[in-house]
Amino acid sequence: MKTALPYIAFLALLIACDGSSSRHPVPYAPVNETIYLNTPSAYDLQFVGGSVAFPNLGYRGIVIYRRTNYGDANDFGVYDLCCPNHVSGTCGTLLLVDNLTAKCPCDDQSFLLFDGSAMDGTTTWGLKPYQVGYDGVALYISN
Repeated sequence: MKTALPYIAFLALLIACDGSSSRHPVPYAPVNETIYLNTPSAYDLQFVGGSVAFPNLGYRGIVIYRRTNYGDANDFGVYDLCCPNHVSGTCGTLLLVDNLTAKCPCDDQSFLLFDGSAMDGTTTWGLKPYQVGYDGVALYISN
């Protein structure tokens, strides 16, 4: 029985590693940014439903969406503008359709900016989220 223990442990490890991955397909890009809401470039974030894109942050840019006005970090959703279906494609940068949705030009997959979820299409991934902190004056975005 003592010699069977390593084999049982190995078998359990193989079963646990079924080959699927829960890692988001959009590559890691370091983000550590402070955005002040009283600046002209962030003006739309002062209102619920407002969104602002920052093309030089994240993997292919980030978008910030103002969900609510409760005064905490949950007021905001911050997502990478890279389409999870076309990470390496030249067409894989999402286009903002309006203040609520973004669309992948490769396959017309649409995503909600409210929570980053896919609206339709064939993707199993939503948009890659970033962490956000809020102190009433500034957003602190990181990963």
